[in-house]
Amino acid sequence: MTKEVVGFSPEKEKKFLERLNEGDRRRNLSQELKTQLEEDFGMVEFTLEYRFDDEGKLFDARSGQRAVELTARGGRDEETESIRKIERGLRENPEATWIGFSPKNEKYNYPSNCVDFWRVVDNERVVWNRIVVKEGFEDMNRVRTFLSKEPKVKDNFEILASPIKTSGLKLTELFDLFRLNDVRNSCSLELIERVVKEYTDEFENNFGKNLTKDSDLIFRLYSACYRAISNGYVSEGSEILNRGDLKNYMYGEMQRVTQEESFGCAVTTMIGEFGDKIGYYIVDGQVKYGEIPEGYKECKKCGCWYSGEKCPFC
Repeated sequence: MTKEVVGFSPEKEKKFLERLNEGDRRRNLSQELKTQLEEDFGMVEFTLEYRFDDEGKLFDARSGQRAVELTARGGRDEETESIRKIERGLRENPEATWIGFSPKNEKYNYPSNCVDFWRVVDNERVVWNRIVVKEGFEDMNRVRTFLSKEPKVKDNFEILASPIKTSGLKLTELFDLFRLNDVRNSCSLELIERVVKEYTDEFENNFGKNLTKDSDLIFRLYSACYRAISNGYVSEGSEILNRGDLKNYMYGEMQRVTQEESFGCAVTTMIGEFGDKIGYYIVDGQVKYGEIPEGYKECKKCGCWYSGEKCPFC
């Protein structure tokens, strides 16, 4: 099957961030980067934390965005309907565990069989656990009917929109009803968290608020994070992308774009590679051509690079 390139989109991300308050943009950008990288490197099994706001709506504790809105942005209507039911059910009965079913469906970019568990913990936190299982639609349908005593559903999309609630069983007992799939690689959520934070900090130090307003900068940041993780950034304080390489990702010329398979979704995702920034720069009033010196900024009007407060030409 031909893969549709619908992975991380810097342009769509920029448009989404524009709708948010300026104070929320950095946090949401970081969360979107983490989510995409988790998919890129096969981190389908995860745990996320939500809370209820004053209106009784679930929101992501890290990004501040409501669960229904996040799901509606990139998911099918059936997924959004499922989240609405789970949200209402947890609000009305915090003692119950809600289970959602997402069978594999390559045609609609569901490459794995996943089961979701939603629980209220400590009277305020809502925890979402997703596991990848070997059971497909038929087995999920059987387990769903066994737990809920409801009739079987007719197809993949109906089960996607039909979560169930259970009571009186521990989470591990619910896990026992499914066969866990094998972990596909050794990448960790902690690794992704550390890389995204470090590189986002570096980009923000260099570009400030422009980072969340420029799709090119968002793409450069995403590419830098991807390369750092794929190169095996595993120890605290180590530099997989050294200072020169990181500078290239921030200021360098585009060398090439590659398509990398995203393990967590049936798509490919675009990754950029960047080299030394070559161009015209100003030194003591003279224009020179070559590699741009450290600390220089590009003038948006004339295209020359300069140091100091403003471009001497413009």
